[in-house]
Amino acid sequence: MKILFIYNPSSGNESGEKFIGKIEYNLKKYFDEVIIKRTEKENDATKFVGEVKDADAIGVYGGDGTINEVLLGMYKNNSSAKLLILPGGTGNILAKRLGIPRRIDDAIRCFDFKKTKKIDIGKANDKVFSLFASIGAVPEAIHEVSSDEKSRLGGLAYVKKSARKLASSEEYDLIVKSDDGNYFGEVDHLIVALISKVGKFEFTSINNSMNTGKANLVILTNSDLRYRMSVLKKSIEGDVKEIKDIKYFSVSEVDISSNKNEKICIDIDGDKGPDLPVNIKILKEAVEVYIPNKES
Repeated sequence: MKILFIYNPSSGNESGEKFIGKIEYNLKKYFDEVIIKRTEKENDATKFVGEVKDADAIGVYGGDGTINEVLLGMYKNNSSAKLLILPGGTGNILAKRLGIPRRIDDAIRCFDFKKTKKIDIGKANDKVFSLFASIGAVPEAIHEVSSDEKSRLGGLAYVKKSARKLASSEEYDLIVKSDDGNYFGEVDHLIVALISKVGKFEFTSINNSMNTGKANLVILTNSDLRYRMSVLKKSIEGDVKEIKDIKYFSVSEVDISSNKNEKICIDIDGDKGPDLPVNIKILKEAVEVYIPNKES
């Protein structure tokens, strides 16, 4: 059994170099061959997957952006390797949804590589994502958070930037066509989510198993600041799709374009994705991931 393990030394609190020796030592208990690759620049992880095509498993230590680079390499190369995720970023949302411990020492010990789960991924034009694609002030704010701010402040850096953006952002005039319905008009925020909630923020109780072949398309149409804060409060308490001025669809494919041909960038899992127009398809059970089988 061969595993390709890719780590990003710049993810999260830049602790990759500190843990890679411990990770390699543990992997050698379960795999005959362990190939370690260190990313230096954008798209390295995608390239490494293409270079080692006969791996039985692919591991990644990094944030959601690094994971998506690995997923893109797997998609492009039609890889059937099983995916191991060790959380090394700021958010680590996918790892949390899979029940993987946040502390790296606990995460290393929780796998015996016997238990797996197939999950969906999303494809947005020529990019892939594991969590969500979105448009709005909050995604724009996330793009502005520097690596230094992530290291110093963690998730608080996103909150600070988002609060500033929410106070001054503008609406988007969009055309949204999906296999579950269409929407034309002003949009404050739009999200196509493969998960049903982030932390306490719940989009809906539908499609929460990560392998339905469906995503939650949620469109917020009211940009009033007081309304935004009300939505945030209510979403923490319950189900967003039941709130007034929220449009909800359960989709396997959606096309999003600007009605005014404006240049609008869609966010994928906290990183800049393609500009509109964008076609998003949900690839059902596209990746088989290792999940914890031991108490950490």
